[in-house]
Amino acid sequence: MKKPVLAGFSVGCVALMASCIMVMDPDRPTTWQPRGEYRKTIGFSSGSDLVVEIGSGDVEISGWDGETLEVIAQGAAGFPAQGRGIRAYGFWSHRPDIDVRTTAKGYRIRTRSLDGPGKPPRVDVRIRVPHSVLIEEIRAEDGNVSISDTYGGVAVSLGRGNVRVRNFSGPVDIAVGSGTVDVEVLDLRDGDSISISTGAGDVVLRLEPEAGARVEAQAPLGLIRSDFDLGVELPAAEASGRIGAGAASVVLETRDGDIDILVVKEVMKNHG
Repeated sequence: MKKPVLAGFSVGCVALMASCIMVMDPDRPTTWQPRGEYRKTIGFSSGSDLVVEIGSGDVEISGWDGETLEVIAQGAAGFPAQGRGIRAYGFWSHRPDIDVRTTAKGYRIRTRSLDGPGKPPRVDVRIRVPHSVLIEEIRAEDGNVSISDTYGGVAVSLGRGNVRVRNFSGPVDIAVGSGTVDVEVLDLRDGDSISISTGAGDVVLRLEPEAGARVEAQAPLGLIRSDFDLGVELPAAEASGRIGAGAASVVLETRDGDIDILVVKEVMKNHG
């Protein structure tokens, strides 16, 4: 009595597996792309450099206690097929094209599809690094960037999307074509330089109460507000003043948006 049941179960499994195979008309163009996952963990010394270059997708970088670099990328395996069929045997059987290679002082993570014609497929990348890291460059055409729990330095060049930085210390250089930039900088030092600009979107800079810096801010189509006394009347479309007695440099600009300089009310540092 058990054998027919087992046989029926096996037949059902085969039918279910067959139903998962996607058959596409080879004569019909399609933009569907199978998605996959790429994972890699390698040794990465504290204080090393990191470069990330992707066409389209979100980039999330967070610091951790390990002396390793962990990369998890999810996205399409390549460009959409045009005029030909795609045989896919499961959404996760195709890995995105990610190139992770050493540089003179660290590692570069890049989508290989940047070398090809047309618009690159979306690839979302999650990266974990030691807390001490120089994020030499994050470059993306379209997507959001999130950075947390690191110190050393960060530079971002983003065409369209939002940037969020938390629990970070060091120089900042962020340029966005269109999108909001919200950055928290702790332990601001005299030699630090903070430069944030966006074409369309708000700029928010969060500093500790004892921070000291020279501030230049421009928001021609918006307003500048500050929890700190800059020595000038606010809100205004342009402001130049000083916070505290420090010698750090802060330059903020948005062509179409507001600028807010806020006091960090609750500081939770988990890095050196």
